[in-house]
Amino acid sequence: MRYYKRLPLEGMSNCRDLGGYPTKYGKITNFGVFVRSEAPVELSDRDVNFLKKYGIKKSLDFRGEKSILDFPSSLDTVGVEYIRLPMFGRADSLGFADGLDDPSRNFTGWGKSYIQWLECYKGWIKDVFGHLAYTDGVVQYNCNAGKDRTGIISALVLAISGAEMSDIAFDYCISRTMLKPRFKYLVKQWDDFLKNDDDKLIINHPFLFTPREAMYQMFKYINYEYKNAENYLRSCGVDERQIYEIRRKMIGD
Repeated sequence: MRYYKRLPLEGMSNCRDLGGYPTKYGKITNFGVFVRSEAPVELSDRDVNFLKKYGIKKSLDFRGEKSILDFPSSLDTVGVEYIRLPMFGRADSLGFADGLDDPSRNFTGWGKSYIQWLECYKGWIKDVFGHLAYTDGVVQYNCNAGKDRTGIISALVLAISGAEMSDIAFDYCISRTMLKPRFKYLVKQWDDFLKNDDDKLIINHPFLFTPREAMYQMFKYINYEYKNAENYLRSCGVDERQIYEIRRKMIGD
């Protein structure tokens, strides 16, 4: 089986494998375990077949109901187990606050937003990590652009797998570059939010950026409040077995 860092697809530019990163355990994260991406919308038959041959058995969709209805996933009803796991506007299974259904409200930077989400959506984190831990085969997961909700999950997975902070930040930051071919298409999914008064795409809109500082700020908070990513996940209700299973899949026993 041939594995890729960026999967060569016609309809997605930010679809990437979490394999290939060195870890503090002296191992490299495995390919063919977790694939992060933007929303797999309007994919060609070739793309769908490629993803299935790549080994994807489950697709976790972090988008809200309206986004999914307006832009259905191409991985639904094609033999892949498709799971809706919205972050915003959900009833939190652990009873945590759920008042941030629109990330554009009071936006003051991605770092602060991610910290808010870490605390407000712990039940969502728990649910996602349950799927990541106990799925046989490759798990693909996405939000709209594949950089924020998807980026938080990827960063936490890499952290408990022993990846260095520089590589975690790199994996997050590269989304900005990968998404450039898709900027105009993202405008369709985000209505007119990314357009100016002349109906043109705002290339420098903050919602299109993935600044290194945001990921460092998020982990500074995690390390201060929880000491490490494992303790943060425990506070979400992720158990020791799930943490072990994800680490085992990523780097072996």
